[in-house]
Amino acid sequence: MRLLFLNHNYRYMATFNRGRGMAEELARRGHRVTLMTVSPEHRYKPVWSIVNGVCLAEMPNFGQNNSGEGYGPLDNILRVGHALRHRYDIIHMLDHKPNASFAGFTTGRLRGAHLVADWVDWWGGSGGINDVPKRRFPIVGRFEAWWEIKSKLWADGVVTISTALRQRALEIGCPPERILYLPNGAEPNAIHCMSVADARRQLNVPIERRIVGFLGMSQGDMEIAMNAIRQLPDVWLMVIGPTNPRVLVQARSFRIADRLWQTGFISDDQLSRYLACADIMCLPMVDRAANRGRFPGKLLYYMAAGRPTVASPIGDVTSLIETHQIGLLADDDGFINAIDRLLSDADLREELGCNARRIAETTFNWSHLIDSLEGFYLQILASRASHSPTKENAHA
Repeated sequence: MRLLFLNHNYRYMATFNRGRGMAEELARRGHRVTLMTVSPEHRYKPVWSIVNGVCLAEMPNFGQNNSGEGYGPLDNILRVGHALRHRYDIIHMLDHKPNASFAGFTTGRLRGAHLVADWVDWWGGSGGINDVPKRRFPIVGRFEAWWEIKSKLWADGVVTISTALRQRALEIGCPPERILYLPNGAEPNAIHCMSVADARRQLNVPIERRIVGFLGMSQGDMEIAMNAIRQLPDVWLMVIGPTNPRVLVQARSFRIADRLWQTGFISDDQLSRYLACADIMCLPMVDRAANRGRFPGKLLYYMAAGRPTVASPIGDVTSLIETHQIGLLADDDGFINAIDRLLSDADLREELGCNARRIAETTFNWSHLIDSLEGFYLQILASRASHSPTKENAHA
């Protein structure tokens, strides 16, 4: 199959990693795969390369952050033009942002491509990502609330990252046979297990230090973990990812700034070492629609690294941790006890960490999960029927 993945944010960030995991596994199976994302460096020109069998296009970032990602004018024009010049069997749209969907619904469909809308985040409505006090351009928020739904109804198939978004797809009128629930996958071949001692020796970190790790470009809800660490005076918080001044401000407010380690951006080839530096990982989340709709990709990195996780019992994270015994669940007040329990019990850390690595290598390995996506594509192509938008429920 000829496959085009459209991602709305920068290379290495968030949804890009989901698209990359799918694209690389499909390329390994012999499909011709192109993945379009946004360049973190180039403002006015695209950069093309071949990465692990995938044709990767980093599009210019001029205007990328105008009232939300995905609105860069050069980026959108170039994607629409590409979809006009090249014929694809499937265009896989990672969320609804303009640069992830317009090329599909315009020139891509004109050239005969079937469209798959991947619902990766809960954007609209109360508690969604776009539920913010003030937007630079309010009309953009209103457009996105409408387009988030319509892009799913008008696609040939819908993939959802979580059971909450699958339920939402059903509620807006998407037929169940056109919906595939596909959580994030792990990449155990890219993330290697290392002992804490080996990792810390390589990075010159004190062996005896007790460290709780957190990974991510997006570094929200950290106050839950910081409040717990504030009450554990010998515990450090390591935040792996670009240095965020807001996190330092938060740490100062909780009086743990002297125990905060912000690593800055870490390249893929170094990530395993930094993950291995942590005794345990954390995944704090407040209870809101945006978090209930997520399947946090960082948790798959934690699992691949063989580290147990203390997580908030929100969304699909709850069933994952309970079913596979890869960590401890704790509400906001219980975070301190869960962290302290894991840090104080080496045998429990080892047991849960081994469970996590095993599940990353099997159940949640992209090489396993991709079977269902490949089958879903073939099902859509086999229909051979001309596209007709889903009839909307009266309340949609």
